[in-house]
Amino acid sequence: MTETTNWKGRLRLGDYFACWSGSVGDATTHRHFAAQAVFSNEALTAIDAQGARRSGHCLLIEPDTPHRLLSAPAAELWFVEPTVGFGPPKELKDRLLGADTISIRTEEHPSFWEGWLTRCARPPLDPRITRAAASIDRLIPMGSVRLADVAEESGLSLGRFRHLFAAEIGMPFQRYVLWRRLLIAFDALSTGRNATEAAHLAGFSDSPHFARTIKAMFGIRASDLFIDP
Repeated sequence: MTETTNWKGRLRLGDYFACWSGSVGDATTHRHFAAQAVFSNEALTAIDAQGARRSGHCLLIEPDTPHRLLSAPAAELWFVEPTVGFGPPKELKDRLLGADTISIRTEEHPSFWEGWLTRCARPPLDPRITRAAASIDRLIPMGSVRLADVAEESGLSLGRFRHLFAAEIGMPFQRYVLWRRLLIAFDALSTGRNATEAAHLAGFSDSPHFARTIKAMFGIRASDLFIDP
């Protein structure tokens, strides 16, 4: 198979996951904070930290695990926030339950994927947290989003609000804010904004800050991404 050199496809983001559909152009060993599930109709190969090749139609890569994906013309990559407290969306869970999975992990860490599949989906949110989520989106373009500012209209103490937010949303406050920033930035890119405009709309200090965040979260260089409108 001829190796591709670029990523090309669509990246869609949710509040705690991202899904890339398209070609895979990664050619370097890397690690990222998100857990990753890789699906492909043709067997896709990853090289682990020891240099071993692992091939299959569904690769489950644990968070912060060194790996290298070999280029492929078509695949679907799911990136999942590893601090999330709720289980996978139905679309992903259905695919995983029917898949013959290959695990790529380091033995010293427990498996994120094994535990995550046993969790229930997120129930409807407490109205106070729904209002808080809306406040976060209003504050994001201004830059810093402080827990105290968002908690103020809930009528709860700061400690109680922090606990309720994490329990309802399924992840710590600042992790959720980061995912919302990414979602807003990628929405802006998909409508034709340039990287600098998208970064500022999402409250990143500048486009390099945005690019560093993408690399840390997903292991993909911002310059390699093609956002399909």
